[in-house]
Amino acid sequence: MLKRAAFRRTFNLGGVTFALLCLAAALFSESAAAARVSAGNYHSCAVADDGTVACWGRNDFGQLGDGSTVDRSMPSKISGLTGATAVATGRYHSCALKTDETVVCWGSNGNGQLGDGTNTDHLTPNAVGGLTDVVGITAGYFHTCARKSDGSAFCWGGNSYGQVGNFNDFPTLAPALVFNSDVISMSAGPFHTCAVFSDGSAKCWGKNDSGQLGNGGTQSYWVPF
Repeated sequence: MLKRAAFRRTFNLGGVTFALLCLAAALFSESAAAARVSAGNYHSCAVADDGTVACWGRNDFGQLGDGSTVDRSMPSKISGLTGATAVATGRYHSCALKTDETVVCWGSNGNGQLGDGTNTDHLTPNAVGGLTDVVGITAGYFHTCARKSDGSAFCWGGNSYGQVGNFNDFPTLAPALVFNSDVISMSAGPFHTCAVFSDGSAKCWGKNDSGQLGNGGTQSYWVPF
């Protein structure tokens, strides 16, 4: 029997209240339920409380991780992926953080967003090279970032607006160090990234055409500002 988990969001539009219900009828066991969920542009993924992962939606780059490129209108469990504690979804890729504090990613890799040092797409989870002691992950359209237990932060992937934060605008195929310490939270937008520090301050970098870096201007930055 499938274990179903429902996520309800209520919002107001023009004086009319709508209830948006996303029903994750994931292929989890009867004893497991969806614990965390992440929504990309055209696909979604959920982590069950038993550490398994299921994804659904568009799958043209293998972003569902089920070994195919077939779109799924119902959650498809990722075979062989266990011990997951969190999941992050980009435009055409997905990543999971595991209990051993390593990261695996799958899907599109045209900008190096899977972090394995190549541009090769992967239809199933593939380890991010050389990254250990990870406690948090986040994904933008074409880039990914991770926060380690020592407070350091790394990003990789698409970098056309400097969203990786490594002083250039070239694609970065493997994790690049952005901060040495003190990072307690990170969040990636489509083409920009922000981090919060232990002293309560925040820095952002990447695309800034709409002022999304919060620095009073609209100039993009290749480094945290």
